[in-house]
Amino acid sequence: MNHPKRRIALLGSSGSIGQKTLKVAERFSDRLEVTALAVNQSVDFLVEAAKKFNVPRVACGDTSKVAEVQEALGPSVEVYGGADAMEMLAAHDDVDIVVNGIVGSAGLRASLSAAASGKTLALANKESLVLAGELLMAEASKHGATVLPVDSEHSGLFQALEGITLDHVSRLIITASGGPFRGKKRHELENVVPAEALNHPIWPMGRRITVDSSTLFNKGLEVIETYHLFKIPAERIEVWVHPQSVIHGVVETNDGSMLAQMAAPDMLLPVQYSLSYPERWDCDIRPADLPNWKQLEFFDVDHETFPCLGLAYDALKSGGIMPTALNGADEIAVEAFLREELPYLGIADVLQVVLGQIKNRPADSLSAVLEADREARQLALAAVKVHAS
Repeated sequence: MNHPKRRIALLGSSGSIGQKTLKVAERFSDRLEVTALAVNQSVDFLVEAAKKFNVPRVACGDTSKVAEVQEALGPSVEVYGGADAMEMLAAHDDVDIVVNGIVGSAGLRASLSAAASGKTLALANKESLVLAGELLMAEASKHGATVLPVDSEHSGLFQALEGITLDHVSRLIITASGGPFRGKKRHELENVVPAEALNHPIWPMGRRITVDSSTLFNKGLEVIETYHLFKIPAERIEVWVHPQSVIHGVVETNDGSMLAQMAAPDMLLPVQYSLSYPERWDCDIRPADLPNWKQLEFFDVDHETFPCLGLAYDALKSGGIMPTALNGADEIAVEAFLREELPYLGIADVLQVVLGQIKNRPADSLSAVLEADREARQLALAAVKVHAS
């Protein structure tokens, strides 16, 4: 019996998640159809992918690129521009699955649009949950949307939790590779330069997320995501450093059993599972050949050297707009570090200053979230200037 193809709107097409998604779509072209593509500025990639997959509509965040894309694709393809275009594609009638691989807070509106339209949202954009987790999950519940995690850690938890109710869960554990500075002490990181922070030993990622992985801030965002995705208190979410990155998520049940999802460190699997769920399709990754790993190691987080993780826990426990403020401040701080306007250890300092200065309040509307994000960025910019003076 033939099943209808699952129709995909891919937002953030040129990034690592987008390219993995297109690889899956190409392999399973009998089951998946790409009906919309979106990028910010990578128009050459957009045009090439749109032609290859015969996509009927595309969008670019940079409106100045629209005419160039339209000329390259011709009148048969609908071309849109601006942030609103991402929301429109996410809500379009001929879309079943929205893959949100947009980087940063710019992905929030598209996630809300997908949820409000009752789509399956394959979510790789962390900020959607960090900034507005309560809003997004409420919108999804209201409109019958499904939110599927694409991060390897949350996909691992999602898989390990199948058949287990949360009242039988004592802990959820996500792992961290430890990044390029695993085992280092704080004084050894005083003179870190961007090239060192961008040298991740396991995962190929974008610039901001790679720096965030080196500080363990990225893991802090994932703790906040875990809270919203699985509705479990912060004190029952833990982070273990696991350099081999073979175990991605662990569920501990109330009888002491531990169920781990294990796979080779390749984002192709969690991306594909978000598209195939609840089915499992053959995946083109190397097996996790455990005998040849020799050993699997686990360590506690060194919170003194990597304080950003603790700041994320603090923001989550405070609730309200504090996670939003934390994320906005980090985007500014990391950008300043990459421009060599802020020392590496100054990233955490800026976050701490912003969390201490901003007044907490409910994150009960999109406007409240966006205003908190704007205010946090302004405070962070001021903190960067003070740090540099």
